[in-house]
Amino acid sequence: MLSTPVWTQRLQLRPLDLDDAVALFDVYRDSAAMRFMNEPPHVDVGQTRATLAHMLTADACWWAICLRGDDRARGFVGYLANTNVPGMGYILHPDLWGSGYMTEAVHAALEVGFTSLGLDRVELWINDANIASRKVAQRTGFSLRGRFCMRYPHEATAHDKLVFGLYRYEWEAQHLAPTRPISLYRLQPILSVLDVKESAAYYCDQLEFTLDFLYGNPPVHGAVACNEWTTEGVTIQLSKVNSLPAAIHGMALYIFAGPDLDSRHERYAARGVTVIQPPSTMPWGMREFQIADNTGYRLRFGTPV
Repeated sequence: MLSTPVWTQRLQLRPLDLDDAVALFDVYRDSAAMRFMNEPPHVDVGQTRATLAHMLTADACWWAICLRGDDRARGFVGYLANTNVPGMGYILHPDLWGSGYMTEAVHAALEVGFTSLGLDRVELWINDANIASRKVAQRTGFSLRGRFCMRYPHEATAHDKLVFGLYRYEWEAQHLAPTRPISLYRLQPILSVLDVKESAAYYCDQLEFTLDFLYGNPPVHGAVACNEWTTEGVTIQLSKVNSLPAAIHGMALYIFAGPDLDSRHERYAARGVTVIQPPSTMPWGMREFQIADNTGYRLRFGTPV
């Protein structure tokens, strides 16, 4: 996607170019600016040029953020390439923080994205601890849609990444309440079990879940959950059957866990939970362990490494 110049009250957004590497090196070498980025501060302009070369692909759309009357790049804003959901990214030199410039730039980029580029939605991934970026998202109309755990290669531990999203119809309605219903909310697996009450107790006592609900006396359906908030975390439904399906031992649930994966495994093992695979680092960048529940269903827990 080709970016065209955009002017706001105080800014000029012009197409980002490899020649901006020299100016943007001042941003990329700044530890405060790079605190939440996916790479450590740069030590030379060659690193910055390589980062820009990786960004500036045919499917991406990036603008250099410049003050009106000054063509020097002080940051950038734009749309990433090759994402299932259109993703936005941005950075700004700390000297310009606290003046609303980033909010102004994001507003302008969204206007182009929803009108000229024809995007139907835009997504932001923001570090949970990045309060300033979260405020930019909220001021420009984004809503929190979810969260997941991620670890960058230069980080010692993983962090929570918040997913903010904005639909075009929300933008067109000037960020009023949604005017169309959500078609799908989330997935909850249903496990067929011989004894719902017994299975629910196992998940609560052995695997640190909490009881969501039981239906019937004796129970014929129910659910257990392991979450901080109602719509996050893991919820598993349990449904009574008279005989188990033949393919039960070939079924597995994958649960994305936090950085305490190894200690969780130790707690499970200490309670006598059947461990099929101890914690192992996988070639696809995850550390995982696998257990079997009291019925024989396999649960695989994983966290980024």
